[in-house]
Amino acid sequence: MTNSLSALLGAAFDACPEPLALVEGDDTIIERNRAFRVNFGESASLLHCIDPADHANVTSARRAVNEGPAELVARPASGPRAGSPMRWTIWQAGATTSCVRLDGPATPSQALPAPLAPLAASGQPVPLKTLILGELFDRMDAIVWAIAKDGTILLSEGSGLAHFGLKPGQSVGLNALEIYPPGSAAYDEAVRVLQGESVNTDGMLGKDYWIRFQEPLRDERGDVTADIALSICVTQNAHDTLQAKALHAAVGELPVVIWAMEPDGTCTLSAGRGLRDLGVESREMIGANLFQVYGEHPDFTEHARRALGGEQFSVVTRIGDQQWRNHFIPVLSTWGDKVERIYAAAENVTERAKQERSLREQLELIKRQQAAIISLSSPIIEVWSGVLVVPLIGELEAGRAGALLEQLLEHVCRRQSSAVILDLTGVDVVEPATVEHLFKIMRSVELVGCKGLVSGIRPSVAKIMVELGIELSTLATYPTLAEALRRWINRRAPSSPRL
Repeated sequence: MTNSLSALLGAAFDACPEPLALVEGDDTIIERNRAFRVNFGESASLLHCIDPADHANVTSARRAVNEGPAELVARPASGPRAGSPMRWTIWQAGATTSCVRLDGPATPSQALPAPLAPLAASGQPVPLKTLILGELFDRMDAIVWAIAKDGTILLSEGSGLAHFGLKPGQSVGLNALEIYPPGSAAYDEAVRVLQGESVNTDGMLGKDYWIRFQEPLRDERGDVTADIALSICVTQNAHDTLQAKALHAAVGELPVVIWAMEPDGTCTLSAGRGLRDLGVESREMIGANLFQVYGEHPDFTEHARRALGGEQFSVVTRIGDQQWRNHFIPVLSTWGDKVERIYAAAENVTERAKQERSLREQLELIKRQQAAIISLSSPIIEVWSGVLVVPLIGELEAGRAGALLEQLLEHVCRRQSSAVILDLTGVDVVEPATVEHLFKIMRSVELVGCKGLVSGIRPSVAKIMVELGIELSTLATYPTLAEALRRWINRRAPSSPRL
């Protein structure tokens, strides 16, 4: 009796017109009927019978069979119905066994407006990525809409509609080309898309910043049937975006060139008014290979290679009769193991170089003039064999004192002088710094074996020195140049007649 019942059930299983299979565990087919064999042969794996893109649908349905029969849509991987969306049913048939049945073609879950029919023309089931995108869209501050060729709004969904005081579906059935004022950005963009153009824009709408993606939907003949679009409100990121745009606009007016290059030499950024100096229009270089464009300038290749090697540096190069200062900045990959691209800021320094050269020439001239003035204002005179006199006039500041000391030591060594007389007859006012310079000059002179004398300290200067607490006891001082010279000559030659 039992064998007869099993045989009867087996015959009924095999005679079922729909493809039917018993599955052990998660995937192993242990029994199949004739219809299943016709569609899938003798495959021992259920997942091998299903398109890989729909494996997730099968797995989700199998996990739900404990609560009752589960239905799903999946495409067969082989057989006469391969690639077509089909309805399947899975139910529990034992502790670890389930029964899988192919029921027939899947039908759309809802009717689509005729202009949107191309979206489902292929009869594809809803893939996992679409479900995930739908879930994300429900959480985004965004709007998705569709407009028919005649302007009729077919779809208007998303929480972003609240920015415009609208509810999902509220605008469906209205004509967008009548709602949007002619000449407005929304009207012009809709017309362009319905004429077959893809339009991606961004900008302020009211108080919010939106990014809009609009694409034409075409039927199998290639005719546009609708405008399908997505808008995302990115007000929170708008500040950085607007700053970037403002910076780009500012760069376009500055006499510099901002550029970027991929490791293979492809230019991805070229902006700045400095391009005019090179005879290049804005964005003209984008897409060009800079290694080829500047192949005649080996220094460019060298500098680019250094930057691609990870070095950040600045260098001045010559292009034609112009000089450019390039600041190279390499950008490393996320892991820091390679340079993904290099950015550079180039500045035309031709005029600056000319001005700097002219300034250096002027400074050299001024330096020579100052030396001449110092030489004239503090002449070094040999008034006697081995005796040098330096008459000082005016203020003895640091620069003048340094130059005087250098010249004086040179004269002393070259002439092998025995004495130097600093004559202060022409000095009306002294400062502590002036006296310090005098001491330095005298000490330096004596270090090279020459005696230092001071003459001509005027009463007003002497008074100031006393008030300032300046001590000159270590120096030989004389009231006049003549007295200092007479004393020194008499000292050196006692038998000589007195002056």
